[in-house]
Amino acid sequence: MKDAFAPAQSNEKEAGQSQSRCLTARLRVLATTDVHMQLLGYDYVRDKALAHHGLAGLATLASEARAEAKAEHRTSILCDNGDFLQGSVLGDMLATQQVTPRHPVVQCIDHMGFDAVGIGNHDLDYGLTYLRDVARCSTPPWISSNLIISDDVTLQPSVIITRKIRSEDNTTDNNLRIGILSALPEQTSLWTRDTLAGRAEVQDARESVCRQVADLRAKGADIVILLAHFGVEDRSASDQSALTLAALPGIDAVVAGHTHLRFPGKDHAGVDGADITRGTLADCPATMPGYDGSDLAVLDLDLSRNAQGIWQVDSHQAQLRANTKQIAPDPRITEIFTPAHVMTRRRLSRPVGKIDRPIHNFFSLAAPTATSALVAEAKRRLIKRALADHADRHLPILATASAHTAGGRGGSDHYLHIPKGEVLRRHLAGLSPYANQICALRITGAELRDWLENAASIYCALSPDKPNQPLLETRRPSFDFDTIFGVDYTIDPTRPEGQRITSLAYNGTAVASDQRFILVTKQFRLTGGGGGTVFPPNRMLLKSDVPLSDALAAVIEADAGLPDRFEIPWRFSVPQPLQVRFQTSPSALSFLDEIAHLQPEFTGTDGDGFAHLTLKLHDLHPL
Repeated sequence: MKDAFAPAQSNEKEAGQSQSRCLTARLRVLATTDVHMQLLGYDYVRDKALAHHGLAGLATLASEARAEAKAEHRTSILCDNGDFLQGSVLGDMLATQQVTPRHPVVQCIDHMGFDAVGIGNHDLDYGLTYLRDVARCSTPPWISSNLIISDDVTLQPSVIITRKIRSEDNTTDNNLRIGILSALPEQTSLWTRDTLAGRAEVQDARESVCRQVADLRAKGADIVILLAHFGVEDRSASDQSALTLAALPGIDAVVAGHTHLRFPGKDHAGVDGADITRGTLADCPATMPGYDGSDLAVLDLDLSRNAQGIWQVDSHQAQLRANTKQIAPDPRITEIFTPAHVMTRRRLSRPVGKIDRPIHNFFSLAAPTATSALVAEAKRRLIKRALADHADRHLPILATASAHTAGGRGGSDHYLHIPKGEVLRRHLAGLSPYANQICALRITGAELRDWLENAASIYCALSPDKPNQPLLETRRPSFDFDTIFGVDYTIDPTRPEGQRITSLAYNGTAVASDQRFILVTKQFRLTGGGGGTVFPPNRMLLKSDVPLSDALAAVIEADAGLPDRFEIPWRFSVPQPLQVRFQTSPSALSFLDEIAHLQPEFTGTDGDGFAHLTLKLHDLHPL
């Protein structure tokens, strides 16, 4: 148990009563995180319902958990831990509407009765004005302890929520003062550099949390709960994580998020300081309720106050309640969002062109795909036109494509498959799931290699002596992997991280460290998103206001179909053949001929619906 904080001031009457008996309280903390505007449980890219009802299902779970708490004489609070406002096509549309108390997002937040809303990095994606307008119009306080906005009081650094508790003899009401604070990654200042420039800053999370804990205690907070929009662990040099924040003095419980994993549970098995059975981080009660409305966190805290007036957590129970199809959606949430839902589906059903063969990303982490080639070509054409009169137009133009919607945490249906025939707006939304702007970046050969090395770290450290080993490092999301079109390179996952790019060439000649290129990418990447290099603003040649979906539509319309062959920029190259395990969608089994060079063999389907393949990596197939 961490050292308890004594309140700076105490109520003399309560203190006198506590001399004769120890006060106790039972608190239930309910939490959501990384909802990403998954409001009704609908996949707009595939135009189909999900296996749960999104936030509408979470609202039902929260109502049930509150009723249970009341029956058990527990007081309860409901918090959100950030990344609520962005993440779906429906969210994109709602962000264009004027924000008033009748805005659907505001109505939803108020209906669910959140007591506090923390801020995640993606809540800034639509700009500060939208965030502030939603916060201003909704009832609960929006909190960020380390996001400081100039001349703004809409967002609060912390808040104290007061709940009535009864004495053990059920004769006296007492106040339990619950301090809430919230922190988001300091890298947010880079990821949203243009949004925050000159208007806001993101301060060091640990320093801000320590400062706000002291302030909350001085104001009389009995316990402090941290909404940490951080993953449980952080492998970077900054080591800012929910685990490190949970270890700070004065924190009684933590809600984590950001990485779309779950805690407690097997997602964090083997992480030092994380007890995946008890649900503690650095011995502090903690939880992380997934993403896209997958789970509701229920954290029960049994508290006591000693004769000195100090409250502490005596015991706790952390659990995640899965949001399944069997959970009935909250009818009010459904009513609020149905008009926007219907309009979004109608817009996404519009055709933009045709393709003469199906394309997909079932193998995008094992080989280059046609979907990646299409995305890269759309970016490249857009920037090439914009650079027509630029002094650097003679430099080679390369383009990135990230492995979005490639299974992993999204499940076995989380892949993109565009059938032969009409391409619809919803297909383009799948190819461009985030609203990041397309940018042109000056880059050297050495920086290009570093970029590719970071992408290649998504693979496990393979050993020629181990049969049937997993290819992918599951703790890294698929979108951390970039394919770069315009160069030829090889990847050897048997080598240590940072040394896996064994060849890198442009037009048949090895790339020199000081060779210059223009790399077309998304703004998130050039600011270090995905663990890559942070480039200074003066390295960016230009930024396009044209959405990637429009650039993709232009390519499809202009080409009237796709070429029979597309550029193959990379392949595996290992010193001796080895076998690996790879999982994908069962729909991929119809396209195994496309990766014939990897000698795929289907070995069965697991309980999560993934098709499992064995692949053979070797150095025999040409680029």
